[in-house]
Amino acid sequence: MYKRNKLVVLLTIAAVLLGSGVFTYSKIMSWHKKELTVLKVWESEKSLQHLPVYVAMDQGFFTEAGIKLEIISRTDQPATDPYAESVADLILTDPVEHIYQQSVNPAAPKIVAIIAARDDTFLLGRKKEPFTWEMLKDLNMISFPPETGPGFALDKILRQKELQPMHDLSLYNRIPPDLRLGAFKAGSGSFIQLQGSEAYLAEAEGIGYIAASVGEEGGRYPSMLCTAWPQIIQQKPEAIQGFVNAIYKAQLWMEHEPELCTGSADSHLKNVDKKVRGQVLDKYIQIKMWQPDPVLEKNLFEEIQTMLDTVGLIPATVTYTEAVDNSFSLSAKEKVKYIPKEEREQNWLKRTIKRIF
Repeated sequence: MYKRNKLVVLLTIAAVLLGSGVFTYSKIMSWHKKELTVLKVWESEKSLQHLPVYVAMDQGFFTEAGIKLEIISRTDQPATDPYAESVADLILTDPVEHIYQQSVNPAAPKIVAIIAARDDTFLLGRKKEPFTWEMLKDLNMISFPPETGPGFALDKILRQKELQPMHDLSLYNRIPPDLRLGAFKAGSGSFIQLQGSEAYLAEAEGIGYIAASVGEEGGRYPSMLCTAWPQIIQQKPEAIQGFVNAIYKAQLWMEHEPELCTGSADSHLKNVDKKVRGQVLDKYIQIKMWQPDPVLEKNLFEEIQTMLDTVGLIPATVTYTEAVDNSFSLSAKEKVKYIPKEEREQNWLKRTIKRIF
């Protein structure tokens, strides 16, 4: 009789807690007193492209994988070069930067997962009018340098549209970052390539109108990667696997439960205007920015490597085998599966009852 009454009380409390959202998975995981492996992750700045990392943190996916994550950014250590100093185990970076680093140092970090799978920039025009890429012919555009991820993504689209950069249109790609928008406001360029929040904020301020999404037009492109030092892969393979599992799990959960994106964006990107943040987030979700697939395909890598090699932006050719370790991502895709929210809550309740009784 006592046990039955206790069960009724427990079920009632559990139902109330689940219904009110008091328990999150991160709180549940705090019940497990196991030692965590510390992994230090470098990010140059807070970015929506890193959202799977933030969601995995907030939902307790890293803790579940036995990892304590420490994020280090340029804000914390402004003079630090993460490739020259051993400040982090993992580095979040774009593919162009990674290939360059690999070309000058074969012992540089290896790619272990794709974090974001679309370019994050937009074209801002001066007039609100229907846009086609062909209308850029004979015009001037303020763009990112070709040796950057956004610069490569734009160059690829232009060539697909049979527009030869610097021949069919002029690209002002050497304007310092903090002067680009000011140059556009002063009259330079018919269009300007801007990253997400900057583009939407510029439109809100009446500087121009968003004409196109580079990521939407360009399709799958590994715009944000996670790379790991070879010695860390050797020393902490289980931790690296746990990290990649958590990232892939976050990508899956974000696809099925987009409200998780909003919550983590709000808590980790407070410096971005809330309305602008919401607009950019909605667009990124629409174009599948965080497509649940952390594996970097050989053809995508070689396409970027070939372009950089052809234009002389890297001192030595980098091979796919040298630069990429897909073993962790392939394992994550095999083992990690999405579990609907209702099923997760039922499983949690069953585990709780089993532990207590």
